[in-house]
Amino acid sequence: MMTRRLAGRLAGAICCSGLLATGAWAQAEQRAAPAAPEKPASESAAATTTMRHGMWLSAGLGAGAASLHCSVCDGEQQSRGTSGYLRIGTTVNSKLLLGAEFNGWMRGASGDQGSQRVMALTGNAYWYPHPRHAYYFKGGFGVSRYRSWTTDEDDGVTDALTAGGFTGQVGIGYEVRVNPTMSIVPYFNLIGSARGALSTERDDGTHFDRDRLPTRANLLFLQLGLGMTWH
Repeated sequence: MMTRRLAGRLAGAICCSGLLATGAWAQAEQRAAPAAPEKPASESAAATTTMRHGMWLSAGLGAGAASLHCSVCDGEQQSRGTSGYLRIGTTVNSKLLLGAEFNGWMRGASGDQGSQRVMALTGNAYWYPHPRHAYYFKGGFGVSRYRSWTTDEDDGVTDALTAGGFTGQVGIGYEVRVNPTMSIVPYFNLIGSARGALSTERDDGTHFDRDRLPTRANLLFLQLGLGMTWH
């Protein structure tokens, strides 16, 4: 009987020793295994704040300058005014966005110059050279229209000069993230048209006449301002 009890105690001690040895070996392996490197918090935050996906909308306002160049303009159609833009589009990938953009510029009547207006509609590509950085370059093509007009206060007759044609646009900007879904965007745009049709218009309230001139004109339009983008 005593022999059996001694054998049982000895077997139990051996089992306990084996379990303890196995546990110690497993803990030693865990300590020896290299820990997976963790990404710095700054990298994670940068990846989150520069994330671009889905649809986006942007609008901006600032200063602008426009000039119409033609053989009968004599440099008179050059002035500064208020400009802005509105654009909407979609994200292709982290480096490329596509969108449609409307740009406008206007100046009220001043002295001998009448009121002036420029409108441009283009389809653009917005390229971010580095996905984690917020600056971009853009370029695209579309159409534009220029109009300068004066209205006689006595008889209410409006005389206007208009021009329009195929248009190209380039620009640059930088997105300053306010939160993950909104950015403040300083921007600069340059819009120019090919030599398009030039016409005069006259409207006296009862009759409207338009005459196309034999000469052609091209437009140059600059924008500098601050916008907001919703991602």
